[in-house]
Amino acid sequence: MRDFLKDNLKILSHKSPELCSLIKNAPNDNQYNITTSKSGIASLSIISPDGTKKSLHSKYDPKQEAAQFIDSIYSDESSNYILIGLGLGYHLNDLHKRVSSQDRIIIFEKNPTLVRLAFSQNNFSEALSNPGVSIHINPDPSKIEQILYEDRTNLAIHGYTPIDLKPLVNLERDYYKLINLAIKQAHQKFKLDINTQAAYSQKFYKNIFNNGLAITKSPGIVATKDIFPSIPIIIVSAGPSLDKNIGLIKSVREQILVITVATALKPLLRNGIKPDFVISIDPNEDTIKSFDIKAIPEDLWLIYDPCIPPEICSLFNKRKIMMDSKIELAKWITDHSEKKGTLGNISSVAHAAYYLAQHMGCAPIILVGQDLSFEGHRMHCTDSFYNQANQDNIGADRTLGVLEYNKYRGYTQSITPTVDIFGHKSKTTKAMETYRHQLIKEINETGRILNATEGGVSIPGAINISLKEAIIKHCQKNKLPIVNNYLKKIKLPTKNTSLLDSIRKQLVKFDKIKNSIKKIEDNYLVDNKKLIDERKFVLEMEYFYVDLLKDKTTTAIMQGYDYMAFVEWSQQTKRINNTASKPLASDHIQKKNLRDRVFIIRLSKTIDFLTHGFKNLENQLC
Repeated sequence: MRDFLKDNLKILSHKSPELCSLIKNAPNDNQYNITTSKSGIASLSIISPDGTKKSLHSKYDPKQEAAQFIDSIYSDESSNYILIGLGLGYHLNDLHKRVSSQDRIIIFEKNPTLVRLAFSQNNFSEALSNPGVSIHINPDPSKIEQILYEDRTNLAIHGYTPIDLKPLVNLERDYYKLINLAIKQAHQKFKLDINTQAAYSQKFYKNIFNNGLAITKSPGIVATKDIFPSIPIIIVSAGPSLDKNIGLIKSVREQILVITVATALKPLLRNGIKPDFVISIDPNEDTIKSFDIKAIPEDLWLIYDPCIPPEICSLFNKRKIMMDSKIELAKWITDHSEKKGTLGNISSVAHAAYYLAQHMGCAPIILVGQDLSFEGHRMHCTDSFYNQANQDNIGADRTLGVLEYNKYRGYTQSITPTVDIFGHKSKTTKAMETYRHQLIKEINETGRILNATEGGVSIPGAINISLKEAIIKHCQKNKLPIVNNYLKKIKLPTKNTSLLDSIRKQLVKFDKIKNSIKKIEDNYLVDNKKLIDERKFVLEMEYFYVDLLKDKTTTAIMQGYDYMAFVEWSQQTKRINNTASKPLASDHIQKKNLRDRVFIIRLSKTIDFLTHGFKNLENQLC
């Protein structure tokens, strides 16, 4: 029987020398036994310590077994497959013969020895040569999100089909359970991020352009690295449990730093508590209501993502510090001026506050108001603008309870059951559950956190403690630095002329794209009564796409603005490609024509907006 190991490793070495070396040097494991099936190809069994054998593949025909297995799972509608357990890889080869060149196959296998056996027994040359196939050996479950990150958009839009090789997975049940859970959590987070991007992409860009001058003049959080080492800090979120212990924060205010999320700013100020930092990352205009107060305390500092409404930035004069944003336009501006520093993969404003506390070196970090669940039908504390909006609408037939319930019902599609820290049944949302998992992961990786929320769901890894006890143990003998004195020493950015040059060069690129679009529109779309050659139009659009994709940066900026246009184009293209080889494939030119006629109009509007925005930014900087 031929040994394919050398050939497979040679192909893999071009993709991943490290993975190739890991497989090549994998130790022998006598518990795995290769036998010849009745069909004449290799089968695999495992020998237990008592000498009994358990088959992991068919004794008769492993290849046919794999084909039947994939038959039960494969669908033209699927484009991403995650294989859990490789075995000898018969199912991988069968699946790979069926998928298109645009499809993705991701393999997770715990045991490098098994991969070595598979590489010896099967020819994986086609699969290994495909850039859409990747293999990960014995990954840490906590790193799954990082592994899948490059595929986040694809996974969020198109989903994935899990393929568990059960006889193998059952041998390492606990490990693969963690892998599957991590994949589900990562996928949920990617969907949440993509939904946010789809809903707010144009608002992100509008706010970032309007914050252009503030971006160039704000120092970055990089300047706050380890600025307050071992100083205790309270992170205040706006969950309903904040009502229980908000008064205690005031009693210890002189011995502790306080970061608040924007939604909790009003409740703190109305209770006579002035935080040191308020953090804001939300682009929605409702965020402005959190700052609808008589006067911003003169020693309060704003930590912000540049996608927030510009009205918030304008309230803080020079008392604002910016973090790098993951929005493409903001990344472009800081790439061509000055990097501000990142707080990591932020899912919510509470995460941003937590990362900031870590970044500044604070310890211990004490969480309050971090319910991550409903209290009855209420999600926010008293005096938050959400709660205030309900109170303002109270009427004869609209009690506070009724208004809260109506708001709660708006989350119906995403509500999931949970259990609070007291063991009582409660409700949360898919988004809050994702935030919780992200927080758990970060806490487990970074160390001791005190959860003094006194309500809401448990956050494994954080120590549940009452705020009173946390204060007694950690906040009595601290010599708190004067925050303003530290932050005023941070140097402001110097005027950057290279940003102006970059803006002007980018405007030239936009102008070139606009001219290309206009030429296509003039030839095919201006006269609606004129019959056009659909095939020629589609071909010219394909040439246009190829040329556009040569400039990845500009394409990313465009995609970041009208995110849904690109998502819809991708989804339609996937459907067209999936039907191209079927009887109905004769009409795929017409489908591409309809797809591209809509898309080119969206692209034209995108270029107009970006051109206008970049010119305004140029004028702000001149």
